[in-house]
Amino acid sequence: METKPHVLITGAAGLVGGIVRQHWSDRYRLRLADIQPISDLADHEESVELDIRDLEAFTEACREVDVVLHLAADRSPSADFYETLIDLNLIGCYNGFEAARRSGCRRVVFASSINAVLGYRGDQAVSWDVPVFPQNVYGATKCFGEALGRVYADQHDVSCISVRLGSPRFDQSADWDPEKPSHEISPRDTAQLFACCIDVENLNWAVVPGISRHKKSWQDVEDACRALGYQPQDGTAFPRA
Repeated sequence: METKPHVLITGAAGLVGGIVRQHWSDRYRLRLADIQPISDLADHEESVELDIRDLEAFTEACREVDVVLHLAADRSPSADFYETLIDLNLIGCYNGFEAARRSGCRRVVFASSINAVLGYRGDQAVSWDVPVFPQNVYGATKCFGEALGRVYADQHDVSCISVRLGSPRFDQSADWDPEKPSHEISPRDTAQLFACCIDVENLNWAVVPGISRHKKSWQDVEDACRALGYQPQDGTAFPRA
């Protein structure tokens, strides 16, 4: 019987952590890490309290883990650099990659953000390989994480996939305008995309968009489809539910 991948989710008590837990069911063995306790665990889940600023604790949390899904961060575009971004989005991010390396994890899936390329506001969807163009310091910290992933993939053989995640709140039944460019992704597409990042083989490094399929979008969803086999089920390219 094939053993399910063992996945550590940091920031597991947050919005995206809750989404993937709900939609994945028991697809993986999950170690849920957060600064606060997590209750109501399923049989395939365990919980650890983790301060991502603590490298030794992070390394211990990565022990016997195959893939780290690094969600933990201050995700506010207006976050203060000295108050939170240095500790959480820079030091915490570095600790995630270094802990994965020390513990022998095969891959880090890094939750980047559309804020890494939000400066592009033309009519064409942004491809993954354009120069980064953040519009705030938060976005710049996500560019740092993407670059760090390239270092660990190239120098330490830790595969890294960075997902430039849009807002994970797209609702197919809502009153959206298909002619308005969207950066959103539905919860079920969010869960599918991150599962693709965990499951895809023979991929050492990639940066992919984290969006549903929209008629107009700020990112090119085909980049994720080609790299990962991602097939979004929602978006403004589909009929309203």
